[in-house]
Amino acid sequence: MSVCFLHYGRWATGLGLMLALALLMGACGGNEEKKPEAAGTVTPGPQTPIVIPAGKAIVVGISAPLTGPDSAVGSEDSDAAIVSVDRWRRANGTEIKGHGIDVQVEDDGCTEAGITVQAAERLLQQEGLVGVIGPDCSAGADAAQPVYREAGVVAISGSATETTLTTGQPEGGFFFRTAYRNDLEGTLTGLFASSELKVQRVYLVDDGESYGQDLANAAQTAMEEHGVTVTRQSVSRGTVNFSELATKIAGENPDLVGFAGFNPEAALLYRQLRDAGYEGSFGAGDAAWGPPFIEPVGAAAAEGVLFAGCSLPLPEDLVADFRDLHGHPPQDSAFVAQYADAVTILLNAVAQVAVEQSDGSLTIDPTALRDAVRATRLEDGISGSVAFDQNGDRVPPGVSDLSEFVDNAIKAGDINVFLELGLVPCQVQDGKLVNLIGPGAGTLR
Repeated sequence: MSVCFLHYGRWATGLGLMLALALLMGACGGNEEKKPEAAGTVTPGPQTPIVIPAGKAIVVGISAPLTGPDSAVGSEDSDAAIVSVDRWRRANGTEIKGHGIDVQVEDDGCTEAGITVQAAERLLQQEGLVGVIGPDCSAGADAAQPVYREAGVVAISGSATETTLTTGQPEGGFFFRTAYRNDLEGTLTGLFASSELKVQRVYLVDDGESYGQDLANAAQTAMEEHGVTVTRQSVSRGTVNFSELATKIAGENPDLVGFAGFNPEAALLYRQLRDAGYEGSFGAGDAAWGPPFIEPVGAAAAEGVLFAGCSLPLPEDLVADFRDLHGHPPQDSAFVAQYADAVTILLNAVAQVAVEQSDGSLTIDPTALRDAVRATRLEDGISGSVAFDQNGDRVPPGVSDLSEFVDNAIKAGDINVFLELGLVPCQVQDGKLVNLIGPGAGTLR
C-alpha cells in the first residue's frame, strides 16, 4: 500500500490549492480503476483462486529428497510420481481443459525440516501450481504442512506416516496421504510379534527422529497390550558405531530386536548385533525396508529379517514405465504404489473442479479442490482401494472411522485387514522379499 501526503504551506489558497488537489489525485490514483496484479504476484491462499493463464500448463509439484542419505528412496518416489503423471495423460488425455500438465520437482531434504520448508516455498512460486505430491518424510511434512495450508495448496504424501500429521492438523486441512499411519504400522508390528512370532521379550530401538519415535511408541503399546515385555533405547541418526549397544542387547538376548528408523543405521545396527553374537529375530519399519538394508549386510546374512510396511505388488506395465525413466525397476522405495495413487487422485480432482474462462485461462477454487480430494473413491488404485477420512487419512472406501475399523479387525484377530490400508509385513527369504499377507503371500520362516 502506498501513502500520499499533501503539505498545504504555499499551496494554501486559490489556484494553488486546486493544483495541489490535482497532483494528489494523480499521485494516489484518484478514482481510476486499479490495475490487476502482474502474473505470479498474487499471494496464494485458501480463498484465492489458482489461475492458469491461457496457453500455460498446470503444474504438479513434487517434494522428495534427491540428495543426501535418503536420495535413493526419494528419487524413486519422485520418479514414481513423474511416471504416474505420464500414465494419467495416456489414460485421460494430455491436457486438462486445454492446458498441458507439467511437473516441478524440488529436493526436500527428507528429515531436514528447514530444507522441506524451502522446497515448499519454491514450489509455491510456480505459476499454475495445483498441488504437491509429498513431502516425502514425516519430519519435513510436519514443518511444511502449515506452509501449504496457509497457501491453500493440497499436498498428498505417499510415504509420510507419522500419526499426528493428519490427526493433528486443523479441521479443513490441506494435507492428505495415501500411506498408512505409524500407529497402524506399530499395531501391525505388535500383533505380528505376539501372535505370529510369539515373542515374549522385545528390545525396541528408535533413531531419535519423529518418525522413528512415533513408530516405536505405537509398536510398544501394541506389544505390551498383548503381554510382551519391551525395553526401549534411542540412538541418534548418523550413528555408525553401535558396538556398545549391540553388546548390551546380545547379553540380554531378547526374542526380537526391532529398529524404528532409516538406513544406513538399521543395517549397521543389525550387522553389529550379529557380530556381537545376537542370534534372535530382527525387524524394522518401512523406512529401512528392502535392498538398501539387504545389500550392505548381504543376502545370506539378512535371511529371516522382517519388515513392516513393505512394497506392494506392482503391475508389469508400471514397472516397465518406471524402468524406462529411472534406469532400473523400483528397488529402494516401499511406496511406489502409494505415490502412483496420489498422482491419480490429485489430477482426477483437478479435472473435476477446474473451470474454463472466456479468455482461455483456467481457475481452480483451492477449497473445492481440497474437498474433491477428500471425496475421493479410488476403487482400482495401484496400492488398493483408496478413500480419505475427515483427517485426510487413507481408509478403505465406505469406512468413515479408521480407528473403529482397525479395532474391530484386531478384536477379530484378522491382520489381513491391514492390506486394505496398503500395509503388509514381509520377510527376507532366500535373498528375496516375500510378503506375508495378501495375494500370493508366503509363509513365515
